[in-house]
Amino acid sequence: MRSIILIVLSVFLVSVVSNAQYKIKVKIDNYPNDTCVLGHTFGDKTYIDQKLTKPNKKGEFIFEGEESLPGGMYVILVKPQNVYFQFLISDDEDQKDISIYTKIEKNVNADLNDNLKIENSPDNEAFLDYKKFLLGLRDKATNYRTKMDEAKAKENKEEEEKWLEKLKGLDGEVKKYHKNLVDKHPNFLTTRIVKANEQVEVPKEIQETPEKVNAYYRAHFWDNMNWEDDRLVRSTIFKEKLDFFIDKLSYQVPDSLIQSCDFVLQKTLKAGEKGKEYFKYAAIRLLNKYANSKVICMDKVYVHLAENYYCNGLSEWVDSAQLVKICDDAARLKPLCCNEVGPDIILQNVLDQKPVQMHAIKAKFTAVYFWDPKCNNCSKNSKALIPVYEKYKDKGFEIYGICSKNLKEIEKCKEKIDELKMPWINTTGDAYTHAWAKKNYDIQYNPFMYLLDEEKRIMWKRITPDQLDNILKHEFERLEKEAEEGKK
Repeated sequence: MRSIILIVLSVFLVSVVSNAQYKIKVKIDNYPNDTCVLGHTFGDKTYIDQKLTKPNKKGEFIFEGEESLPGGMYVILVKPQNVYFQFLISDDEDQKDISIYTKIEKNVNADLNDNLKIENSPDNEAFLDYKKFLLGLRDKATNYRTKMDEAKAKENKEEEEKWLEKLKGLDGEVKKYHKNLVDKHPNFLTTRIVKANEQVEVPKEIQETPEKVNAYYRAHFWDNMNWEDDRLVRSTIFKEKLDFFIDKLSYQVPDSLIQSCDFVLQKTLKAGEKGKEYFKYAAIRLLNKYANSKVICMDKVYVHLAENYYCNGLSEWVDSAQLVKICDDAARLKPLCCNEVGPDIILQNVLDQKPVQMHAIKAKFTAVYFWDPKCNNCSKNSKALIPVYEKYKDKGFEIYGICSKNLKEIEKCKEKIDELKMPWINTTGDAYTHAWAKKNYDIQYNPFMYLLDEEKRIMWKRITPDQLDNILKHEFERLEKEAEEGKK
């Protein structure tokens, strides 16, 4: 329904020349295939940079190119299993003589990583050392947990506590390793990856209060992200942190999500030129996310992103035709976002052709219900809607039904109303006003239902009779409770 920006998968071959600005030599012993692929990571995707189909006489695959590769996480992928191992390209190192060696013994995936050696790249040496450190730490943790479980089974509390303390002590080893890495190599890509992945340390004095813990964690979640180092965009780190911040640390309501999106996007913009890749990735991913959201009312986030980061000229990578679609979508959806006053409608009652103004209806809640007399789903929906209407009509609920046939075909509307005994207000109009109503409520299919509050603000949209029943039950209970409290 909406314009969707996609990060384009561009597969390209880099011409091989003698005066290459990057030259990566890859030797894989016992590799029986003739194909080797160099790719880079961008968010959660891997893009092909170069594909070689023949090693040299020494069994080496030589990846070369005229321009230096942008810094980030890269992979070497082997066929036919499409197994790969990771390495780093750092903007701060000479890329003309990187030498990678590994070998295959039995398990291709494990062997490629376990036997990996990288020369002429101090950043990669630090990267491989860190991976080995983590593997060793994992083995220690497994051993300590085993010992702890054994002690617990023997009801040896003292021994169990000893191994628990050792397990807790591993956090100290991690912090010490991280500090040493930062002190020795503050600008390494390895260091930036490690820092960005560090967990937020919550002060002890607030750890007993979940609300304060959550607030502190959220407020400090991005502390270790270097917004001026766009190499992290060409890895999984930024994507993972962005998703976690939006999906897990933000309340899943439009206003809170807008605040979270703004927080990240403003951080990238403040970084200027060095934050452009961050901004581009985050703006694309977030707009796509809310363009495709099936959650009711999330189009408000889409409209906000479009208006504030696309339609004002900030998204320079978007072609003009696509930008027009995005901005048109935002303009079309904006009046129909939740909490906005629904467009007023004046149509004629199907039964007596007298005009009925939707905004003039006196009700606590009003459903605007679009239906088609020739639509089977509409008939099923209307049948399910009847008991909901009967249940709540005397409490202050009304339905403003709009038949899909205009005045020229009003008999079709009447026949269906009579057949189903639809008891609420049902309307239609001449061709122009009828089309206006559907356009202004963005009706692209039937049945479709909005729920408005007493001031005719949009509360819910695209809801079923069952959902309507649950919503009205909750809302009327709330109103009754408020009335009781008001009497006290």
